[in-house]
Amino acid sequence: MEPTTVMTTGSITHASATSIPAPRPGLAGTVAIVFLLLLGIGALAGGFALASRPDGSVMHFDVALLAGSPFSDYFIPGLILGGLFGVGSFAVATMGLLRRRIAPFLAFAIGCAQMIWIVAELAIIRELSFLHPTFFVVGLVIAVASLRWGWATFRGFLAAH
Repeated sequence: MEPTTVMTTGSITHASATSIPAPRPGLAGTVAIVFLLLLGIGALAGGFALASRPDGSVMHFDVALLAGSPFSDYFIPGLILGGLFGVGSFAVATMGLLRRRIAPFLAFAIGCAQMIWIVAELAIIRELSFLHPTFFVVGLVIAVASLRWGWATFRGFLAAH
């Protein structure tokens, strides 16, 4: 990767991507990766179940729960669940294991998106199951752990730019 030119007070310096540290898993990164894998497993299973049986029957959901939402059945929510939170969580966990600089930031985004997904789902269906608070907490743990995990990388990015 070519170095980038950075303007500072009265001088020009060169910073390269190598001056930005790769995230070290440590405890926070390990927690984030484990919870991303947990989310990925649950989301892939749920997404597959909803997309394969859009009437909700495989999960004992009534399509009437979607009244007032933009969805007439569970196919699109199943694709979103399985794609974004299933495949996406596995992809970010893999990036984390490979120490990609972007991994903690994507993990933070997935954790926040998971919490928003749960709140939006509850607002639409107006029914609570044990899975809602469970997966809200999974998203919260991912977001909080990702902040600590990515902090050194973030500071390195700010220093380089």
